[in-house]
Amino acid sequence: MLDYFTHKYGPPSSDTEDLREDDVKIRHTGYLTDLLGNRAVEVVNTYAKSGQPFLVSLHFNAPHWPWEAPGDEAESQRLTNLFHFDGGTQRTYRRMIQQMDLQVGRVLQALDANGMAENTIVVFTSDNGGERYSDTWPFTGRKTELLEGGLRIPAVIRWPARIAAGGVSDQVMISMDWLPTLLAAAGTAPDPAYPSDGVNLLPSLSQGAAPMSRKLFWRYKYADQQAARDGDWKYLKILSV
Repeated sequence: MLDYFTHKYGPPSSDTEDLREDDVKIRHTGYLTDLLGNRAVEVVNTYAKSGQPFLVSLHFNAPHWPWEAPGDEAESQRLTNLFHFDGGTQRTYRRMIQQMDLQVGRVLQALDANGMAENTIVVFTSDNGGERYSDTWPFTGRKTELLEGGLRIPAVIRWPARIAAGGVSDQVMISMDWLPTLLAAAGTAPDPAYPSDGVNLLPSLSQGAAPMSRKLFWRYKYADQQAARDGDWKYLKILSV
């Protein structure tokens, strides 16, 4: 497991913020998006040689504050607050996305090079809607808000052996659905003693099943927000602050 709690360029002087691998502190200097991409490619290559099944949970922290793109090491050294309220530009944001796309491509290339692409499931998604430099049009709202711009996220899955390329599903989905979906793909299911709040999406993704009705609920402490969706209807409570 690789954790990161510091700037995008190398570890700072603080002893409490550093890279960790299997809970052991390690030190690498470089742009974090590249470091994570390198490590993911290493894992793919290692498991390709062993022939063992594997799971890689790859969490890039770009595009995200602090707003640093490749080559912005001086900005990293200037920062004292990771929230980076006084920095960033649309151009920096775009460069961050480009570098993330490059590393995603390297991981896919590693799967291709090792002959693993056909039967490897790849999911690309996010944890929330855009913020500050992103454009959530045609929706309103952004990260920290339960408006559609804060909730709608990309969700792309690739599994050539089972899912046809270029398809689009009308099924309402939520991030918690990935757990039962991936377990079903592996031929198992959640422990009955600990049932998942999500649903298995494989019938929709690989068999073209008709969309099923869903009721989804959210709450968020900022502005005492609450939201619910039932079919095409949505309820939203958000206090002005």
